[in-house]
Amino acid sequence: MADYLFVPQNVLDKWSDKGRVELKGHVLTLLREKKSFQLTSAVRFVKMEAGEDVKGLLQKVKTLDALKQMGAEHYRESVILGESAYQVQQGFLADANALRRAAGVSQPAGDKKAARAVPLGQPSIADAR
Repeated sequence: MADYLFVPQNVLDKWSDKGRVELKGHVLTLLREKKSFQLTSAVRFVKMEAGEDVKGLLQKVKTLDALKQMGAEHYRESVILGESAYQVQQGFLADANALRRAAGVSQPAGDKKAARAVPLGQPSIADAR
């Protein structure tokens, strides 16, 4: 199973400003390696604005397609699902190794724990069901 990483939009913007990546639509290109990767729009559930987290979504990541399937309403930094309102962070899901290369984060060969340890302020691996 692939290891996916959630990367907030503002992090992609910083990488772009530093000349590490180029983002066109949903395609991320690592400029140094000249490799491209498909991104999937997603949100990370940050905090409750109203109601209860009956679906257990806090700190989880869901694609926009998954939100539609759940019957959730998404607008900018908000998601409403039933009687619950959430603040979300917009971003993308991509192959974790591709994004680590873009961020300049090295991973020792064969170190599975390092694959899940991402410095604060960097994209984070999250439940993307």
